[in-house]
Amino acid sequence: MNYLIYLAYGSEAIRSEALYSVLSYYEQVGIPPVDTGILIYTDDAEAFQKVLGNRTSISYPLIAPEQWQIWRGAADKVYLLKIGVLEHAAEHCPGNLLFLDTDTIWRRNPTPLFAAIAGGQFYMHQNEGRLISGNTLSRKVYRHLKAHQWQVGGKTFRVTPQTELFNSGVIGLRSDKAYLLQEVMALAEQLYATYNKHMMEQLAFSLRFAAEGSINDVPEYLWHYWNLKEARPALVQIFSKYGTQSSAELLARLHQLQLPKFHQEELAYRNLPGWRRTLRKLTGRRWQLPLLEV
Repeated sequence: MNYLIYLAYGSEAIRSEALYSVLSYYEQVGIPPVDTGILIYTDDAEAFQKVLGNRTSISYPLIAPEQWQIWRGAADKVYLLKIGVLEHAAEHCPGNLLFLDTDTIWRRNPTPLFAAIAGGQFYMHQNEGRLISGNTLSRKVYRHLKAHQWQVGGKTFRVTPQTELFNSGVIGLRSDKAYLLQEVMALAEQLYATYNKHMMEQLAFSLRFAAEGSINDVPEYLWHYWNLKEARPALVQIFSKYGTQSSAELLARLHQLQLPKFHQEELAYRNLPGWRRTLRKLTGRRWQLPLLEV
């Protein structure tokens, strides 16, 4: 079996993002393949069922409230919840696992990804390049960590000039490789203790998976609009006002938000040289998300 896995715990905004992602998946695949299920880890399954109905391909694993806190690890980070979710999925739903952040929109049918995972490939969302030459935060992380090393699972991990950082908005692996997840957790906790920055979770995945072999990325399969948190109120409004409409009608309204377009525009602005961003701010031309009509 193949499984798409979503973690939609907490806010209505997160649930709205997940609903959009799930609807975009069904749009790409048409008739859902019988060998693929969707696991939605949430504290409000009813909110999903109101929009999606009782689809046999979707399951909502029941997680005890205290388990959510345990999954945050010794570092007590929300980013580490996905490790616990993946371990739970591997134990209860063995097969080819593909975890997605909720702020994703499918562009293609993921069937080829599952075939590659079945063959032993690892996936993360996107290769963000080497830490040493990445964005400001990546370079800062490299400078802070390069003199350290961490022992996990009998292996020594270091940050070197060749270390690449992958975005963890997608994580794909076969369930029989789930033993690696405890090592990812142990490494992440040590990284957070060394340098308490949010990206330590994805660095832990990047380092541990790379020790097994190459990591593949999937930017051509989906949009990951992690930089558009300001769009969340519009998504909430759409599902609040139109949640009883058909999937096709909902998708039409959601697509009208043009989140992929604004995602790319904001990234282009973010990647401008510092002096150009400063100049645009001083001249009132700082990039801002336009008012989204719902």
